[in-house]
Amino acid sequence: MIQLWELRGKEDRRYSLFSWRTRMALRHKELEFESTPVAMSDKATIAFSGGKTVPVIKDGDTVVRDSWRIAEYLEERYPDRPSLFGGAIGRGVTHTFNIWVDRAIVPAMMPVIVADVHERVDPVDEEYFRRQFEGFLKCTLEEARERAPQALERLKRVLEPLEAALKRQPYVCGAAPAYADYILFSVVQWARIMSPRVIFDTSGALYGWRSRILDLYDAFARNVQTG
Repeated sequence: MIQLWELRGKEDRRYSLFSWRTRMALRHKELEFESTPVAMSDKATIAFSGGKTVPVIKDGDTVVRDSWRIAEYLEERYPDRPSLFGGAIGRGVTHTFNIWVDRAIVPAMMPVIVADVHERVDPVDEEYFRRQFEGFLKCTLEEARERAPQALERLKRVLEPLEAALKRQPYVCGAAPAYADYILFSVVQWARIMSPRVIFDTSGALYGWRSRILDLYDAFARNVQTG
């Protein structure tokens, strides 16, 4: 069985957005896995991977880290299972989307929820998290909380093209979900698990899309600790 290393917060919250990409990819590929939780500040546990971040998977003797590399590995290792990309062209487009989400949506979401995330990480990670994210945001977590309403408005503007697209089709990938959907969903699930803040208008296309993703694979992503 495939082993997955991922972050754990309070109340056993599995909150790493990048690990959620891998979680959804594994379910899409119909592959069973066992999860090993690690603290954000615990680099020793995953040192065997050659890196310092999750997700990491071990499949037999093969170790792969980084969510995109894991997706590529799963697609190549299990070609008889449902495709994550739908072919070479889809793989290229999905890679471009992966970069855009990481450089546009993740930085837009971060100031909206970062103070809430800090309150829900493993207590051993609280100081490490504060140092890392205050350095990234160039402000204190308390200042980020005060500015969150303005940050949410900026996030909505970044998401507007996806809102428009999802009014015309049920998934990012079209008629059925695939890895690009899981890339976007990972950011949404991060917020859902670690913050009580309302991100989407319940009448919007993104909210409907999120509900459809949450219902996939016997509501695998829905039935977790949230808020």
